[in-house]
Amino acid sequence: MSHARARHRGTRRTTRYTRSLVAIPTLAAAIGGVGIGVSGPASAAPSEDQILSAIVQCESGGNPTTVNSIGAGGLFQFLPGTWQAVGGTGLPQNASVAEQWKRARILYAQQGTAPW
Repeated sequence: MSHARARHRGTRRTTRYTRSLVAIPTLAAAIGGVGIGVSGPASAAPSEDQILSAIVQCESGGNPTTVNSIGAGGLFQFLPGTWQAVGGTGLPQNASVAEQWKRARILYAQQGTAPW
């Protein structure tokens, strides 16, 4: 085996090793694990507010007044009928951020993440 080929093999091993060093903490973070170097127990599941915060980012990017093409609006992209079903009045995009969160918590308690 040539010296260049042997050197290439070592590089390949280093690359695989390096990928695993990056992939494992990334995977752990994606499923809610604790990052490397942080002490303390990992929580068993994300909190309601963590889940709802992730929904906000996906649905509206954090814009409380946005409305999509089918008429869903606000942080959580409530359809008007769903908004009214959880006690909202008017349109969700016109409600305060606190009101939108209140209604989202009610919907989450009733149906989990299914509406989103």
